[in-house]
Amino acid sequence: MSWFTWWGITLVLFILPYGLITAELGAAWPGEGGLYVWVREGLGPRWGSLAAWFYWINNAYWVPSVYMVFAGTFHTIFLRSRLPPDLQEGAPAVWLQAAIALVATWFTVVVGVVRLQVSKWVPNLGAVVKAAIFVALGVLGYAAIFSGRPPANDFSAAQFIPRWSESLAYLPVLFYNALGFELMSGAGEEMRDPQRDIPRVTLLAGLVISVLYTLGVGGILVTVPLADLSLLTGTWDALVALGRPWGAAGDTIAFVLGVGFLYACIANIVTWSLGVNRVAATAAAEGAMPALLGRLHPRFKTPHVAFVVMGVVSSALLIGNAALAASASNAFWMVFRLSGLIFLFSYLLLFPAFIALRRKRPDQPRPYRVPGGPAVVAAAAVVCWLFVALGSVLFFKPAPGGDHAQAVRESWLLGLETLATVAIGVALLPRRRKIPERVGT
Repeated sequence: MSWFTWWGITLVLFILPYGLITAELGAAWPGEGGLYVWVREGLGPRWGSLAAWFYWINNAYWVPSVYMVFAGTFHTIFLRSRLPPDLQEGAPAVWLQAAIALVATWFTVVVGVVRLQVSKWVPNLGAVVKAAIFVALGVLGYAAIFSGRPPANDFSAAQFIPRWSESLAYLPVLFYNALGFELMSGAGEEMRDPQRDIPRVTLLAGLVISVLYTLGVGGILVTVPLADLSLLTGTWDALVALGRPWGAAGDTIAFVLGVGFLYACIANIVTWSLGVNRVAATAAAEGAMPALLGRLHPRFKTPHVAFVVMGVVSSALLIGNAALAASASNAFWMVFRLSGLIFLFSYLLLFPAFIALRRKRPDQPRPYRVPGGPAVVAAAAVVCWLFVALGSVLFFKPAPGGDHAQAVRESWLLGLETLATVAIGVALLPRRRKIPERVGT
């Protein structure tokens, strides 16, 4: 229940100013490259290169975490009841789910190589499906309450008070879920009027996301006991529990939404992969990342090498974590923490770049500007930076419950993986002092 309190705090102090900041940057620099271009223009090419690296490589880390959720849900819906006991739980089941995730990973690579005009229906439909799932969770959950059934969890006022001991491990996930408004700017050159569309869609997206998350989380909490929710298959667990009181019709709705959830997982990955690989290609074309990542497919004109490298890195993480993890849920959480941490690193550079651009490029046309004077705007950027910094630190906190020694080992592993990622990013920094500016930036 404390999620609602944390979400309200995050909405006011982080999501709102972050959305306004990215709206200004996206309207002023709407060309392909997004976050990389903003950091490059504000802090210089070397910092821009590092931001592009974090932004790109985190997606390669994120792919296996989402597809472990996909595989766990697919396994639960379609396979578990039909498989022998040793493939239902334990190490063999982890490897089976890892194999499903590998297939989904390389399907994403194939889809990503197709030009945007062909593959854009995948994320568009995925957004509709995700919204439908959130709305259904809310409607089914609140319908159960209105029909007279008591809430499955304690909704007393005391439960809404944030508890640091329980919240700290998962608080950075809440920050993480609020990020991504800048992704639409990566395709700004393909929009009819990016100066108008980017601010408008950014603010609308923030509002819609807040409503949908509140509906979904509320629907789950009023119907499903927390103890019955799995870290890996929690959405399917909730759908089954929500549909059960409605008999066969409820089971059918749950199944349809469960299949929709599987599609939404793939659509989510395709959406981000399209965006971040285009950012990487832009950075590579300017010498800020390895030139290989900027190589375009001769027919589709997409950064196909970036997609293939993403697939290789994701596959290696899937296999490695399947070998180390005690369960599929554990494998998911290990990979997700690495992905989330590196993703947040790129935003540690975004907000200083925004302040720097206000100072260095005051004459840049800004069809939209964050309201307030310079001190107010700078304070908003600093607060956003502190949110991201706090989330980065908290990813190292072991999750509550489980084997403490195993959790500590995983935190050390996270530290080593993070250091390796940063070291590679630094090694890839451009050798020349200045990268020529692209036309129109």
